[in-house]
Amino acid sequence: MSVPPGVRGYYEGTDPAGRTYQIPRHADPKMDGTRLAARHPCIFDVTGPDDSISSADFDARIEKQVPQEVLGRIERTIEAGKFLAARGLADAPPIDQREWRRGMILSWSHARDLVVVHDALGQPRNVANHDMDELVLAKHLQEKLASTPNAHQWYRDYIGSLDEGSWVNVGFFNPNISASMYKWGDAKDGVQNAMDAHRFSAHHQGSPEHPIDWVERAVNFVVHHIPREHRGIRHEPRGDWSYLEERLAEDPAIKNASIGKVIARDAASMFQLLEREGKVIPWQLLRVSPDEITPGMVEHARLVVLAAHRISLLGVNLGPEATNDENEALNPQRVARAEALLKRLPAEIAAARAAGQDDLAATYHEWFTENG
Repeated sequence: MSVPPGVRGYYEGTDPAGRTYQIPRHADPKMDGTRLAARHPCIFDVTGPDDSISSADFDARIEKQVPQEVLGRIERTIEAGKFLAARGLADAPPIDQREWRRGMILSWSHARDLVVVHDALGQPRNVANHDMDELVLAKHLQEKLASTPNAHQWYRDYIGSLDEGSWVNVGFFNPNISASMYKWGDAKDGVQNAMDAHRFSAHHQGSPEHPIDWVERAVNFVVHHIPREHRGIRHEPRGDWSYLEERLAEDPAIKNASIGKVIARDAASMFQLLEREGKVIPWQLLRVSPDEITPGMVEHARLVVLAAHRISLLGVNLGPEATNDENEALNPQRVARAEALLKRLPAEIAAARAAGQDDLAATYHEWFTENG
């Protein structure tokens, strides 16, 4: 059944499987601006020049806009995750637990921003729980696990403990998978674990109960895959909006989905306007250091490289039936960036030793030598 057009016509295109979509388009950023998001207040001070605020000060500004009850839930999730890890039902905590906390703060803030952008696009959707509280039937996770022979034992034990008819949170606020989500390693082969579960959410591959929503998927893409979010779930520095067309052409998550591309262009334009208004995180104000490196970035780069090596050694061919997200493991640009970061480890080892961080230095040394 055809749907009536929006005020600005339709978003039209196909997904990677060739299915055709026609989604009403209700706003054109060039013509309508952000008027459909008028109900949302400006919550960030956007005075001052671009690239002017240090990472520490910028993070403090973001955290200030997070309700205390949310910060409390983040703390409880971390403590529960550590408890469950000690009992073999969750992944080991990230090397820097402060970054794990920061990652959840960014993800909660990202969900809040997505509400604003959806409204601005005239596509209101209940995405306040995006990435944080998203429910999937356990049977889907169990079916997926049956075809994932290299999943880690903690994940097998956790998923195996669930009743197949129960609803499972595949977001950050599930302490069983929260650490694994933060450490996301970019491959379905062994180091994905929680991301295999999370991909049943509607902004990834969806499920029968919650099918893919291409608006949410495209809006999510522009934040994570440019990436606009500095050292967020993808552990990469903030990218510029000028990267958009390159990412649309090359990124496995969207390059074969013309419907995603047309929506993503509107979403990116709307995000830029909302950043300038202070209605979403104003990433343009952040001063990004090209030499910045953190334990979380190193840990993530290691997982990316390990995944790529495993696929290469095993001759794994994800093939046409794999989701675009799964093909991300073969993205040569991300692998190259991860390898380049790991080459900086000798200097980071020396710096950790000089700072008296012997445990960190030892961990870095182990990671640097693990591939010969």
